[in-house]
Amino acid sequence: MKKTWFSRFALAAFLVLPLATFAAEPIVIGASIALTGPASSLGADESKAFNLAVGEINATGGIAGHPLKLNVLDGGGDPQKDVLNVRKLITSDNAVGVICCTTTPSSMAVIDTVQHAGVPTISIAASAAIVQPVSERHWIFKTPPLDATMMGPMVKDMRKQGVKTLGFIGFSDAFGQGGLSALKSALEGTDIKPIDVEQFARTDTNVNAQTAKLVAAKPDAVLIWAIPPGANVAQKGLREAGYKGQIYQNYGVTNETFLRLGGASLNGTRISAQPMVIPDKLPDSLAFKPVIGKFVRDYKAAHGGAAPSPFAAQAFDAVNIFAAAAKTVVGHNGAALPPTGTFRSELRDAIENLGQFQGVDGTFNFSRTDHVGLDESSAAMIRIENGAYEFIH
Repeated sequence: MKKTWFSRFALAAFLVLPLATFAAEPIVIGASIALTGPASSLGADESKAFNLAVGEINATGGIAGHPLKLNVLDGGGDPQKDVLNVRKLITSDNAVGVICCTTTPSSMAVIDTVQHAGVPTISIAASAAIVQPVSERHWIFKTPPLDATMMGPMVKDMRKQGVKTLGFIGFSDAFGQGGLSALKSALEGTDIKPIDVEQFARTDTNVNAQTAKLVAAKPDAVLIWAIPPGANVAQKGLREAGYKGQIYQNYGVTNETFLRLGGASLNGTRISAQPMVIPDKLPDSLAFKPVIGKFVRDYKAAHGGAAPSPFAAQAFDAVNIFAAAAKTVVGHNGAALPPTGTFRSELRDAIENLGQFQGVDGTFNFSRTDHVGLDESSAAMIRIENGAYEFIH
């Protein structure tokens, strides 16, 4: 399995300080993300955030004097490739931790591999099934909030908007199923009735049959549960089929690709999104607002003013969570690195016991029963108007 151009040529940028300037051996973390394929717009943002996070850590002395080395492979959003990549990172690169993967299907596919090998893994994908039940996901954590965490504020907004009937269209995979499951749970006890559910594949470029059924059902609102470009395909299909009702999108769409592909057709779309997409409109009382502000400024400075997406934030948080936990492990071992197997085990335990960790995505409170640790403070209702996000509540 060859490393991508990114991992071959960007490693020096990742480290910022040459390894020669560090007397201690590096701490190796591995990552497999979608630098190519249908989810590459997400992976591109993740890769930039990796670069920023590792650069900042090493520029300030690394982890207790040890440089952080991040080996990145391209899985292309293909679960089989991501599994092979993770195996390589574990067995050949001796990574003490893994960040994988960009998408839910790939994150689900690597579960058996990392569980069997006993390697702490942080997913940067959405589905709750990646980390639940925790008793069967001992080694796995994730940085994006749970679908249920983001769904609650969205359903509350639907009720305020007077929505009584709802249509749903989403990916026909674990990501789409996770969103549908969270929606059904959130609708319990409300007066909103789901009247049509449609699905499509991530690679579909036409969903006219599904959107025609949705329009015929005449729901007050439609929720799309997909990522770009699929999320754009579904929205375009609804508009072309003549749908005039309210469209909601999930929190996985808030990047520049979605806005660029959707253009004016996105006006009025409502989203339950991570607060970091509206950094200048957040209340000062939000505990992680300073973390968001610094991340956004640093990211823009490194990338010509381009704003980061939540996918970048999730990757950035994953690296920093590993770094914070590794600092604890190294501290317990007198600044020496323990054997790989021991390091992996202690690193997992350190993540679970970090306490309050202020990330870009929110205040993480991992525990033995919660490997996400985020609450509804990690959600904000926004609306798209003229290619920009407007804060609702």
